[in-house]
Amino acid sequence: MNLHLPTVLLFAGLLTATITVGLGLMAWRDRSAYLWHWTAAMVSTVLGMVLFSMRGLWPDVLTILVANLMLLGNLLFTLSGYDRLFGRRTPWRWMVALAVAQALAYAWFTWGYNHFPTRILTFNGTLAVLSIASMAVLWDERRRWGVVVLLLPLAAHGMQALLGLVRVALVLLGLETGQNLDSVTQPHAVVIMLNSAAVLALVFGFMTLHAGRLHDELDNQAVTDVLTQLSNRRGFERQLAIEWRRHLRHGHPLAVLMVDIDHFKRINDAHGHAAGDAALRHLGRVLAEHVRPYDLCARTGGEEFCVVLPGAHLEEAQLSAERLRQAELRFGEGPQGEPWVMTLSIGVSLTRAGDLSGHDAVRRADAALYRAKQTGRNRVEVN
Repeated sequence: MNLHLPTVLLFAGLLTATITVGLGLMAWRDRSAYLWHWTAAMVSTVLGMVLFSMRGLWPDVLTILVANLMLLGNLLFTLSGYDRLFGRRTPWRWMVALAVAQALAYAWFTWGYNHFPTRILTFNGTLAVLSIASMAVLWDERRRWGVVVLLLPLAAHGMQALLGLVRVALVLLGLETGQNLDSVTQPHAVVIMLNSAAVLALVFGFMTLHAGRLHDELDNQAVTDVLTQLSNRRGFERQLAIEWRRHLRHGHPLAVLMVDIDHFKRINDAHGHAAGDAALRHLGRVLAEHVRPYDLCARTGGEEFCVVLPGAHLEEAQLSAERLRQAELRFGEGPQGEPWVMTLSIGVSLTRAGDLSGHDAVRRADAALYRAKQTGRNRVEVN
Protein backbone atom coordinates (compact mmCIF):
# COMPACT_ATOMS: atom_id res chain seq x y z
CA MET A 1 0.00 0.00 0.00
CA ASN A 2 1.42 3.34 -1.04
CA LEU A 3 1.52 6.28 1.33
CA HIS A 4 -0.50 9.33 0.32
CA LEU A 5 1.96 11.96 1.46
CA PRO A 6 -0.41 14.96 1.79
CA THR A 7 -2.66 12.88 4.06
CA VAL A 8 0.34 11.77 6.13
CA LEU A 9 1.47 15.38 6.49
CA LEU A 10 -2.00 16.59 7.44
CA PHE A 11 -2.34 13.89 10.10
CA ALA A 12 1.17 14.58 11.45
CA GLY A 13 0.39 18.31 11.50
CA LEU A 14 -2.78 17.80 13.51
CA LEU A 15 -1.02 15.48 15.96
CA THR A 16 1.85 17.93 16.34
CA ALA A 17 -0.65 20.76 16.87
CA THR A 18 -2.18 18.89 19.80
CA ILE A 19 1.18 18.49 21.50
CA THR A 20 2.11 22.08 20.64
CA VAL A 21 -0.91 23.30 22.59
CA GLY A 22 0.51 21.58 25.67
CA LEU A 23 3.92 23.17 25.07
CA GLY A 24 2.29 26.57 24.61
CA LEU A 25 0.35 26.24 27.86
CA MET A 26 3.60 25.32 29.61
CA ALA A 27 5.24 28.44 28.15
CA TRP A 28 2.28 30.57 29.26
CA ARG A 29 2.54 29.20 32.81
CA ASP A 30 6.34 29.36 33.11
CA ARG A 31 6.97 32.54 31.07
CA SER A 32 10.43 31.31 30.11
CA ALA A 33 11.73 32.79 26.85
CA TYR A 34 13.13 29.47 25.61
CA LEU A 35 9.69 27.81 25.91
CA TRP A 36 8.17 30.57 23.78
CA HIS A 37 10.86 30.01 21.15
CA TRP A 38 10.18 26.27 21.12
CA THR A 39 6.44 26.89 20.93
CA ALA A 40 7.08 29.16 17.93
CA ALA A 41 9.19 26.35 16.42
CA MET A 42 6.35 23.87 16.72
CA VAL A 43 3.69 26.33 15.48
CA SER A 44 5.91 26.88 12.42
CA THR A 45 6.10 23.12 11.93
CA VAL A 46 2.34 22.66 12.16
CA LEU A 47 1.70 25.47 9.68
CA GLY A 48 4.32 24.05 7.32
CA MET A 49 2.83 20.55 7.42
CA VAL A 50 -0.70 21.81 6.87
CA LEU A 51 0.39 24.02 3.97
CA PHE A 52 2.30 21.13 2.37
CA SER A 53 -0.79 18.93 2.65
CA MET A 54 -2.75 21.55 0.68
CA ARG A 55 -0.43 21.30 -2.36
CA GLY A 56 -2.53 21.59 -5.50
CA LEU A 57 -5.49 23.04 -3.62
CA TRP A 58 -3.95 26.31 -2.48
CA PRO A 59 -1.56 28.68 -4.32
CA ASP A 60 2.06 27.57 -4.73
CA VAL A 61 3.28 30.64 -2.91
CA LEU A 62 1.69 29.20 0.23
CA THR A 63 2.24 25.49 -0.28
CA ILE A 64 5.84 25.78 -1.50
CA LEU A 65 7.46 29.05 -0.46
CA VAL A 66 5.70 29.74 2.83
CA ALA A 67 5.53 26.05 3.77
CA ASN A 68 9.28 25.55 3.38
CA LEU A 69 9.98 28.75 5.30
CA MET A 70 7.72 27.57 8.12
CA LEU A 71 9.68 24.33 8.43
CA LEU A 72 12.91 26.33 8.35
CA GLY A 73 11.44 28.42 11.18
CA ASN A 74 11.19 25.25 13.24
CA LEU A 75 14.93 24.73 12.98
CA LEU A 76 15.83 28.36 13.68
CA PHE A 77 13.45 28.83 16.62
CA THR A 78 14.68 25.54 18.09
CA LEU A 79 18.27 26.81 17.99
CA SER A 80 17.36 30.22 19.43
CA GLY A 81 15.46 28.42 22.21
CA TYR A 82 18.60 26.47 23.07
CA ASP A 83 20.53 29.74 23.14
CA ARG A 84 18.02 31.20 25.62
CA LEU A 85 18.07 28.10 27.79
CA PHE A 86 21.85 27.81 27.91
CA GLY A 87 22.57 31.55 28.16
CA ARG A 88 24.24 31.73 24.75
CA ARG A 89 24.18 34.63 22.32
CA THR A 90 21.73 34.08 19.45
CA PRO A 91 23.27 34.86 16.01
CA TRP A 92 20.18 36.59 14.65
CA ARG A 93 21.96 38.11 11.67
CA TRP A 94 23.00 34.86 10.08
CA MET A 95 19.63 33.31 10.92
CA VAL A 96 17.81 36.10 9.08
CA ALA A 97 20.32 35.89 6.22
CA LEU A 98 19.72 32.14 5.96
CA ALA A 99 15.93 32.61 5.90
CA VAL A 100 16.22 35.23 3.13
CA ALA A 101 18.58 33.01 1.11
CA GLN A 102 16.21 30.06 1.47
CA ALA A 103 13.22 32.16 0.40
CA LEU A 104 15.06 33.34 -2.72
CA ALA A 105 16.15 29.78 -3.55
CA TYR A 106 12.63 28.36 -3.16
CA ALA A 107 11.21 31.19 -5.27
CA TRP A 108 13.74 30.67 -8.05
CA PHE A 109 13.37 26.88 -8.15
CA THR A 110 9.59 27.25 -8.25
CA TRP A 111 8.90 30.11 -10.62
CA GLY A 112 12.26 30.87 -12.22
CA TYR A 113 13.50 27.33 -12.88
CA ASN A 114 10.87 24.90 -11.63
CA HIS A 115 12.89 21.93 -10.38
CA PHE A 116 11.46 19.84 -7.56
CA PRO A 117 14.61 17.75 -6.85
CA THR A 118 16.65 20.94 -6.34
CA ARG A 119 14.11 22.16 -3.80
CA ILE A 120 14.55 18.85 -2.00
CA LEU A 121 18.32 19.36 -1.97
CA THR A 122 17.97 22.96 -0.73
CA PHE A 123 15.66 22.15 2.16
CA ASN A 124 17.16 18.85 3.30
CA GLY A 125 20.74 20.06 3.06
CA THR A 126 19.79 22.95 5.34
CA LEU A 127 17.84 20.56 7.60
CA ALA A 128 20.89 18.33 8.04
CA VAL A 129 23.26 21.24 8.74
CA LEU A 130 20.99 22.94 11.30
CA SER A 131 20.18 19.63 13.00
CA ILE A 132 23.90 18.92 13.38
CA ALA A 133 24.39 22.47 14.70
CA SER A 134 21.65 21.82 17.28
CA MET A 135 23.37 18.60 18.31
CA ALA A 136 26.65 20.48 18.74
CA VAL A 137 24.99 23.08 20.99
CA LEU A 138 23.43 20.34 23.12
CA TRP A 139 26.63 18.32 23.31
CA ASP A 140 28.53 21.36 24.58
CA GLU A 141 26.23 21.32 27.63
CA ARG A 142 26.67 17.63 28.48
CA ARG A 143 28.85 18.22 31.54
CA ARG A 144 26.46 20.75 33.00
CA TRP A 145 23.19 19.02 32.14
CA GLY A 146 24.14 15.36 31.86
CA VAL A 147 23.78 13.15 28.80
CA VAL A 148 20.58 11.55 30.13
CA VAL A 149 18.70 14.87 30.05
CA LEU A 150 20.06 15.68 26.58
CA LEU A 151 19.59 12.20 25.12
CA LEU A 152 16.08 12.61 23.64
CA PRO A 153 16.65 15.95 21.87
CA LEU A 154 20.05 14.72 20.68
CA ALA A 155 18.44 11.60 19.23
CA ALA A 156 15.66 13.62 17.59
CA HIS A 157 18.14 15.98 15.93
CA GLY A 158 20.33 13.05 14.95
CA MET A 159 17.34 11.41 13.28
CA GLN A 160 16.47 14.66 11.49
CA ALA A 161 20.03 15.05 10.22
CA LEU A 162 20.19 11.44 9.04
CA LEU A 163 16.85 11.64 7.25
CA GLY A 164 17.84 14.92 5.61
CA LEU A 165 21.04 13.33 4.32
CA VAL A 166 19.09 10.28 3.10
CA ARG A 167 16.78 12.49 1.03
CA VAL A 168 19.80 14.36 -0.36
CA ALA A 169 21.40 11.03 -1.28
CA LEU A 170 18.21 9.79 -3.00
CA VAL A 171 18.19 12.89 -5.18
CA LEU A 172 21.91 12.77 -5.98
CA LEU A 173 21.68 9.08 -6.87
CA GLY A 174 18.81 9.79 -9.25
CA LEU A 175 16.32 7.73 -7.26
CA GLU A 176 13.82 10.60 -6.95
CA THR A 177 11.77 10.79 -10.13
CA GLY A 178 8.82 12.76 -8.78
CA GLN A 179 8.13 16.25 -10.03
CA ASN A 180 6.08 17.48 -7.06
CA LEU A 181 5.00 16.49 -3.57
CA ASP A 182 2.10 14.39 -4.86
CA SER A 183 4.36 12.21 -6.97
CA VAL A 184 7.36 11.60 -4.72
CA THR A 185 8.70 8.07 -4.64
CA GLN A 186 7.78 5.82 -1.73
CA PRO A 187 11.28 5.94 -0.16
CA HIS A 188 10.93 9.73 0.00
CA ALA A 189 7.44 9.43 1.45
CA VAL A 190 8.74 7.08 4.18
CA VAL A 191 11.59 9.46 4.99
CA ILE A 192 9.18 12.41 5.27
CA MET A 193 6.90 10.38 7.57
CA LEU A 194 9.86 9.42 9.79
CA ASN A 195 10.95 13.04 9.91
CA SER A 196 7.49 13.95 11.21
CA ALA A 197 8.01 11.36 13.96
CA ALA A 198 11.36 12.98 14.76
CA VAL A 199 9.60 16.32 15.19
CA LEU A 200 7.21 14.74 17.70
CA ALA A 201 10.17 13.24 19.56
CA LEU A 202 11.76 16.69 19.63
CA VAL A 203 8.74 18.14 21.44
CA PHE A 204 9.21 15.59 24.20
CA GLY A 205 12.90 16.45 24.14
CA PHE A 206 11.96 20.07 24.83
CA MET A 207 9.91 18.93 27.80
CA THR A 208 12.83 16.83 29.08
CA LEU A 209 15.12 19.88 28.92
CA HIS A 210 12.52 22.01 30.70
CA ALA A 211 12.21 19.39 33.44
CA GLY A 212 16.01 19.32 33.72
CA ARG A 213 16.11 23.09 34.18
CA LEU A 214 13.42 22.94 36.86
CA HIS A 215 15.34 20.16 38.64
CA ASP A 216 18.50 22.28 38.58
CA GLU A 217 16.61 25.24 40.02
CA LEU A 218 15.15 23.15 42.83
CA ASP A 219 18.55 21.62 43.55
CA ASN A 220 20.14 25.08 43.61
CA GLN A 221 17.45 26.37 45.95
CA ALA A 222 18.05 23.41 48.25
CA VAL A 223 21.74 24.33 48.67
CA THR A 224 21.47 28.15 48.62
CA ASP A 225 20.84 30.44 51.57
CA VAL A 226 17.92 32.66 50.59
CA LEU A 227 19.10 35.72 52.54
CA THR A 228 22.74 35.90 51.46
CA GLN A 229 22.64 33.88 48.20
CA LEU A 230 25.68 31.94 49.42
CA SER A 231 25.71 28.19 49.95
CA ASN A 232 23.73 26.98 52.94
CA ARG A 233 24.85 24.22 55.29
CA ARG A 234 23.73 21.48 52.93
CA GLY A 235 25.55 23.03 49.98
CA PHE A 236 28.61 23.58 52.13
CA GLU A 237 28.77 19.93 53.16
CA ARG A 238 28.49 18.82 49.54
CA GLN A 239 31.19 21.16 48.26
CA LEU A 240 33.52 20.54 51.19
CA ALA A 241 33.45 16.82 50.40
CA ILE A 242 34.35 17.60 46.77
CA GLU A 243 37.24 19.86 47.80
CA TRP A 244 38.48 17.25 50.26
CA ARG A 245 38.61 14.59 47.53
CA ARG A 246 40.45 17.02 45.25
CA HIS A 247 42.87 17.77 48.10
CA LEU A 248 43.60 14.04 48.47
CA ARG A 249 44.10 13.56 44.73
CA HIS A 250 46.39 16.52 44.11
CA GLY A 251 47.89 17.16 47.52
CA HIS A 252 47.29 20.91 47.44
CA PRO A 253 46.61 22.65 50.77
CA LEU A 254 43.09 23.46 51.89
CA ALA A 255 42.53 26.48 54.11
CA VAL A 256 39.39 27.22 56.11
CA LEU A 257 38.11 30.53 57.51
CA MET A 258 35.34 30.62 60.10
CA VAL A 259 33.76 34.09 60.14
CA ASP A 260 31.35 35.41 62.77
CA ILE A 261 29.64 38.80 63.19
CA ASP A 262 30.53 40.26 66.58
CA HIS A 263 27.65 40.97 68.96
CA PHE A 264 25.07 40.07 66.35
CA LYS A 265 22.35 39.82 69.01
CA ARG A 266 22.99 43.46 69.92
CA ILE A 267 22.34 44.49 66.33
CA ASN A 268 18.96 42.75 66.40
CA ASP A 269 18.10 44.11 69.83
CA ALA A 270 19.16 47.68 69.09
CA HIS A 271 17.97 48.08 65.50
CA GLY A 272 15.52 45.24 64.86
CA HIS A 273 15.67 42.04 62.89
CA ALA A 274 15.54 43.94 59.58
CA ALA A 275 18.93 45.45 60.47
CA GLY A 276 20.24 42.00 61.35
CA ASP A 277 19.12 40.71 57.96
CA ALA A 278 20.78 43.71 56.29
CA ALA A 279 24.02 42.89 58.11
CA LEU A 280 23.90 39.27 56.94
CA ARG A 281 23.16 40.26 53.35
CA HIS A 282 25.99 42.79 53.36
CA LEU A 283 28.47 40.29 54.76
CA GLY A 284 27.36 37.81 52.08
CA ARG A 285 28.20 40.40 49.40
CA VAL A 286 31.53 41.25 51.04
CA LEU A 287 32.54 37.59 51.16
CA ALA A 288 31.55 37.04 47.53
CA GLU A 289 33.60 40.08 46.46
CA HIS A 290 36.73 39.20 48.46
CA VAL A 291 37.20 35.56 47.52
CA ARG A 292 38.30 33.90 44.30
CA PRO A 293 35.66 32.52 41.90
CA TYR A 294 36.48 28.93 42.85
CA ASP A 295 36.51 29.46 46.64
CA LEU A 296 33.61 28.15 48.69
CA CYS A 297 31.55 30.61 50.74
CA ALA A 298 28.68 29.42 52.90
CA ARG A 299 26.43 30.60 55.68
CA THR A 300 26.69 27.70 58.10
CA GLY A 301 24.78 29.14 61.04
CA GLY A 302 22.82 32.19 62.18
CA GLU A 303 25.60 34.78 61.87
CA GLU A 304 28.39 32.32 61.19
CA PHE A 305 30.02 31.88 57.79
CA CYS A 306 32.68 29.54 56.46
CA VAL A 307 35.10 30.10 53.60
CA VAL A 308 37.16 27.29 52.07
CA LEU A 309 40.24 28.35 50.09
CA PRO A 310 41.58 25.51 47.88
CA GLY A 311 45.31 25.73 47.26
CA ALA A 312 45.90 28.50 49.82
CA HIS A 313 48.76 28.20 52.30
CA LEU A 314 48.36 29.35 55.88
CA GLU A 315 49.94 32.76 55.29
CA GLU A 316 47.70 33.40 52.28
CA ALA A 317 44.63 32.35 54.26
CA GLN A 318 45.58 34.63 57.15
CA LEU A 319 46.07 37.53 54.73
CA SER A 320 42.65 36.86 53.17
CA ALA A 321 41.09 36.83 56.64
CA GLU A 322 42.66 40.20 57.48
CA ARG A 323 41.37 41.69 54.24
CA LEU A 324 37.89 40.50 55.12
CA ARG A 325 38.11 41.90 58.64
CA GLN A 326 39.20 45.30 57.33
CA ALA A 327 36.65 45.43 54.49
CA GLU A 328 33.86 48.00 54.27
CA LEU A 329 31.40 46.62 56.81
CA ARG A 330 28.91 49.49 56.98
CA PHE A 331 25.48 47.99 56.37
CA GLY A 332 23.02 50.84 57.04
CA GLU A 333 22.21 54.06 58.84
CA GLY A 334 20.20 54.88 61.94
CA PRO A 335 17.39 57.46 62.27
CA GLN A 336 19.90 60.28 62.84
CA GLY A 337 22.12 59.21 59.96
CA GLU A 338 24.58 57.42 62.20
CA PRO A 339 26.29 54.52 60.39
CA TRP A 340 25.70 50.92 61.41
CA VAL A 341 29.00 49.09 61.25
CA MET A 342 29.70 45.49 62.18
CA THR A 343 33.00 43.87 63.08
CA LEU A 344 34.16 40.34 62.42
CA SER A 345 36.01 37.66 64.33
CA ILE A 346 37.73 35.11 62.12
CA GLY A 347 39.37 31.77 62.81
CA VAL A 348 41.87 30.30 60.32
CA SER A 349 43.11 26.75 59.92
CA LEU A 350 44.75 24.47 57.37
CA THR A 351 44.39 20.79 56.61
CA ARG A 352 47.06 18.62 58.19
CA ALA A 353 48.51 15.19 57.68
CA GLY A 354 46.31 12.71 59.49
CA ASP A 355 43.08 14.61 58.92
CA LEU A 356 40.23 12.25 58.10
CA SER A 357 38.08 14.86 56.33
CA GLY A 358 37.78 18.57 55.71
CA HIS A 359 35.75 18.82 58.90
CA ASP A 360 38.95 18.43 60.92
CA ALA A 361 40.21 21.74 59.52
CA VAL A 362 36.75 23.28 60.05
CA ARG A 363 36.80 22.27 63.73
CA ARG A 364 40.24 23.81 64.22
CA ALA A 365 39.12 27.03 62.49
CA ASP A 366 36.04 27.05 64.73
CA ALA A 367 38.27 26.72 67.80
CA ALA A 368 40.39 29.60 66.52
CA LEU A 369 37.21 31.65 66.03
CA TYR A 370 36.18 30.94 69.61
CA ARG A 371 39.59 32.12 70.80
CA ALA A 372 39.25 35.33 68.74
CA LYS A 373 35.96 36.06 70.48
CA GLN A 374 37.37 35.25 73.90
CA THR A 375 40.33 37.58 73.42
CA GLY A 376 38.46 40.71 72.41
CA ARG A 377 36.70 40.12 69.08
CA ASN A 378 37.35 42.00 65.81
CA ARG A 379 40.48 39.96 65.23
CA VAL A 380 41.95 37.00 63.36
CA GLU A 381 43.24 33.91 65.16
CA VAL A 382 45.12 31.00 63.59
CA ASN A 383 45.02 27.38 64.72
